[in-house]
Amino acid sequence: MTTALTTPTRDRATGAAGIVAALAAGGSGAVLAQGEGTFADQRIKSSAELVEAMNPELMIRIGGGLGLVAVIATTAFTLGLVRRAGERGGWAEALRWSSIALLATTSIGVLMRYVAAGGAPGAMDQSLYSTEASATAAVLADQMSTGAYLPALGVMSCAGMLALRGSLLPAPVGIVALVLGTLSLAATLGLGLPYSSSLVFPVFALVAGITLLVRPTGRRPSATGR
Repeated sequence: MTTALTTPTRDRATGAAGIVAALAAGGSGAVLAQGEGTFADQRIKSSAELVEAMNPELMIRIGGGLGLVAVIATTAFTLGLVRRAGERGGWAEALRWSSIALLATTSIGVLMRYVAAGGAPGAMDQSLYSTEASATAAVLADQMSTGAYLPALGVMSCAGMLALRGSLLPAPVGIVALVLGTLSLAATLGLGLPYSSSLVFPVFALVAGITLLVRPTGRRPSATGR
């Protein structure tokens, strides 16, 4: 089944969404619930020490707000890619479902940011949290908000294959997507670093976003997407 030709305006909108997603995701990842040095120190800490090391509520909420912007922009970006891929099976269908999974997991990651913010020292809802609950929420918020980008590896892989087999994106961008996705997958499986996906996806989104913004093709992908 074929789709109508994509327009340069829609391509630019998809590109702009990709750039916003990259910047917001990067900014969100820089503002975690746990404070500086928490992960560098290998000593086992008590719950009270972990809570004391948390960032202020406002900073955690800023990180959550940037994360929410990233979720919205990422959704617009991936929807744009799905639209360009067209209503076809194979890699295009995999791209669609990977995008849905990414929306679900990143939304949960943002929610955990706000849960952690409620238990930060001095927060309005702090009385509802025990010390152990605050410490646990902070750890989960940081781990889930970064690991939530694991489905992005599927998005990148599918986009990369469609770029090489069709005209979803220029071939060099597809190669970048596949290389970054492979490196992150290797880091996840070999080193146990699932949050590497939150580092490589913004790079892919930025590269693809700039490409679509500067060089909108207005073309329909080729008829073979398998």
